[in-house]
Amino acid sequence: EGSGEDPYLGSVLAAAMVRGYQGKDLRNPESVMACVKHFALYGAAEAGREYNTVDMSRIKMYQYYLPPYKAAIDAGAGSVMSSFNEIDGIPATGNRWLLTDLLRSQWQFKGLVVSDYTSVSEMTAHGMGDLATVSALALHAGLDMDMVSEGFLTTLKQSLREGKVTQKEIDQACRRVLEAKYKLGLFSDPYARMNAERAAKELLSTDNRRAAREIAAHSFVLLKNNEQLLPLKKTGTIALVGPLAD
Repeated sequence: EGSGEDPYLGSVLAAAMVRGYQGKDLRNPESVMACVKHFALYGAAEAGREYNTVDMSRIKMYQYYLPPYKAAIDAGAGSVMSSFNEIDGIPATGNRWLLTDLLRSQWQFKGLVVSDYTSVSEMTAHGMGDLATVSALALHAGLDMDMVSEGFLTTLKQSLREGKVTQKEIDQACRRVLEAKYKLGLFSDPYARMNAERAAKELLSTDNRRAAREIAAHSFVLLKNNEQLLPLKKTGTIALVGPLAD
């Protein structure tokens, strides 16, 4: 996962993407709050399988895998998404070393941390406990927003009564969610980015389609020119298949 095996190149590209997405003012309707994902080491899961574990030395982690994440944080990324995989046997979504000790204490990240899609509830498959238990674990680890699992929504109130989470932890998570919305200008105009007129005019516009085509063309990599595939012959036919073939 990332822009290649070179940590320096990956770092340069990660920082550039953050600056490109966010611009100089997140309140600008054309800006997007960058989300660094999937944090972390999702590209090193055993056998390349999703949700699998990552067994890696700290030296390899810090030298090869973490630099692009760090570069994105240093460039001012506003949010981070936790990954599905385990690190040292603990799912990233409930891993306090990852989300608090490393991300917030060492790297001084101040933004929003959101789970991957249902990654809170899916910690139960790793034997971490029922929904209430894994939700409390995620909150304590440093997660601010539970995407789709609804564990925060349905269990934290009772967990607070039982002393499994603290009011301070809940308040901190809520504060970070609200801060992200404030930075995006959603308090003053919650529908700033929902402009049907602009969407109809700009989405799939001629200029955007031309740019997408150019980017796609530059992304192609020919590993071996068997039977002189390139340059393309002017005779013969090519089948274009798919919903965007026209």
